[in-house]
Amino acid sequence: MEKKKTVIITTVILLILVGYLAYTTLGGTFFYYKTVGEVKADETLSGKPVRVAGKVVDGTLRKEKDTYYFEITDGSENLTVVYNGVLPSTFKNEAEVIAEGTYEKDLGIKAKKLLARCPSKYVSEKE
Repeated sequence: MEKKKTVIITTVILLILVGYLAYTTLGGTFFYYKTVGEVKADETLSGKPVRVAGKVVDGTLRKEKDTYYFEITDGSENLTVVYNGVLPSTFKNEAEVIAEGTYEKDLGIKAKKLLARCPSKYVSEKE
């Protein structure tokens, strides 16, 4: 009986440690993202960190020194993204992106991280 109790306690401790390790390693990767419309409609997000998903609006990308400016859309509304860094290799017009940074109502998203995927990889051959 004592041995069974020790095995159960050890198993619980190991599960807690594995859970903690997974949580700290993955961090915010499971953080839900919002659409452009959701961000613009929520007044409480101004000045706070957000993760926004959208499609790069064709022809909006411009570069000033080391900073990129472009717009993303959810199909109904647009939002400016300001990003200082190297663009992902899959970044291009109409690419689906997730911008993670601080939302400022008058400016848009000051992105610290930018994830992009090429839409052509996900379009069926029939289209």
